[in-house]
Amino acid sequence: MRRFAAAVVLSAVLGIVVAGCGGSSPEEEWAGSVCSDVGDWKSQVQKASDDVKTQLQSPQAGTLAAIDADVRSAVSATEQVATKLKATKPPDTDAGTHAKQQIDSLASQLDTTVTEAKQTLDSVPEGASLTETVQKLAPLVPDLSSLLASASSTLSSVQSSASEIKDGFEKADSCDQFQQ
Repeated sequence: MRRFAAAVVLSAVLGIVVAGCGGSSPEEEWAGSVCSDVGDWKSQVQKASDDVKTQLQSPQAGTLAAIDADVRSAVSATEQVATKLKATKPPDTDAGTHAKQQIDSLASQLDTTVTEAKQTLDSVPEGASLTETVQKLAPLVPDLSSLLASASSTLSSVQSSASEIKDGFEKADSCDQFQQ
């Protein structure tokens, strides 16, 4: 009976020790989620933006359809990341609340850009010439590039806002891509 009791106590102690090792803080989990979502989005939008630039520089038959598909892909990715960012719960601290406000502001900016991109796409008349299409859609490229820069800037600002948030960003593997 003593051996059983000793085994139970030892098992409980080991369980507590193991639980304390390798666990991540709420700040690290939140930062990891935010960085993962923004990193995936950034890759998708960068690819779409690069494809649109290429199409606009060398327009040919099918350019409008290709640009339309790329912009719609970027719009969809942007809608998804805005939704994810708004839904991600920050750490339950003052710093977490402040960081969430900054992320929500970015999400609102993403929503605004999505609306503008859709309006720009819809402004291209049916049967528009290649020249007219290029003129209407060319402003989307700098808008997308600006949005990517803004996202990185927001993450940098959030990261430097409080020591516990900064620590979460430094420890989360998915945030390595945004480290300064």
